[in-house]
Amino acid sequence: MREAGSFVEVYSEVLGTRIRVPEEPQRIVSLSPALTEALFMLGLSDRVVGVSYFCNKPAEAKLKQRVGSYFNVDWGKLKMLEPDLILLTTGAQRKILRELVDAGFTVYPIPLPVTIYGLLDQVLQVGAVTGKIDRARKLAETLFERLLKLHGAVRGIKVFYEINLGGPVTFGAYSYITDAFRFIGASTPFDSLRTAWIAHIDYSAVARFDPDVIVYETAYGEKTSVDDLARRYMERGLRLRAIMEKKITVLPPDSLAHYGPSFIESLERLVGLILSLAS
Repeated sequence: MREAGSFVEVYSEVLGTRIRVPEEPQRIVSLSPALTEALFMLGLSDRVVGVSYFCNKPAEAKLKQRVGSYFNVDWGKLKMLEPDLILLTTGAQRKILRELVDAGFTVYPIPLPVTIYGLLDQVLQVGAVTGKIDRARKLAETLFERLLKLHGAVRGIKVFYEINLGGPVTFGAYSYITDAFRFIGASTPFDSLRTAWIAHIDYSAVARFDPDVIVYETAYGEKTSVDDLARRYMERGLRLRAIMEKKITVLPPDSLAHYGPSFIESLERLVGLILSLAS
C-alpha cells in the first residue's frame, strides 16, 4: 500500500469516519462492476489496476487483473497490486469491506443505489473520491438529460420483469429497477411491496396483475428464447395474454441488473422494446 503525493480526507457515511485518500489515486482496485464502469467513463482506466471477476463493462475492464468477487478477494494478488484506493459498495460487500479496512487498505464504500437517481449520485461519489468531480458532474448531467427524455415514455403499460440470478428474481419498491420502471411510466406487480429483491415470486399475484409485456433478463451463459420462456411460464401455471400473444422480450445479462452508467442506455433500449411489444 503505497504512500506518495498529497492526501485529502473524505468523509464516509457508511463507515462513519473520515478516510485519508490520495488526492489523485494512481492504483485503484474496484470490486464493483458499476463502479468500475464509472471509473472508465471518468477517464481513469489507466489508474485501475484490479477489478472483480464480474467487471465486464466496458470490455476493456476484462483486461485488468481480477482480484476478487462480491464476497471475497485474492489477498495475495491484492497485496501485489499495492492499491492506494479500493472501491466497493455496501449490501453483500459489507463483510469484505470490514476485512479490507482491518487489513489496513484504504477503502471507500459507495452505497448501493435504491432509486434511479442513486445511479447518478454514485457517479458523483466516484468522481469526488478520485479527484474527478468536474468530469463526474458533466457525466451525471449528460446521463440525467438522457433520462429525462424517457420520463413517462411507456405510461400506463403493465410490465412483469424477471432476471435469472441463479434462479428467478423480481423486485419490490426498494429497488432502482422498480424506480426506473415507475419513472418511464410502467407499473410492475410488486412495486408497492416494501422490499428489494424477491426470490420467491408469487406467480398468482403476477397472474392477477395481468401484465401487458414480460421482460426477462438472462444469466451469463443462458440461452433461451421467447418460445422457451412462454413454455416455462405456462408450466408455472401462468395463462396470460402476454404469454399467449408472445409479448415477451429477452435481455442479455447485465442489462438492468447492472447499475453502472450504462444502465441509462439499457433503459433507452428497453423503452423501445416495450413500446413495440405493447402496440
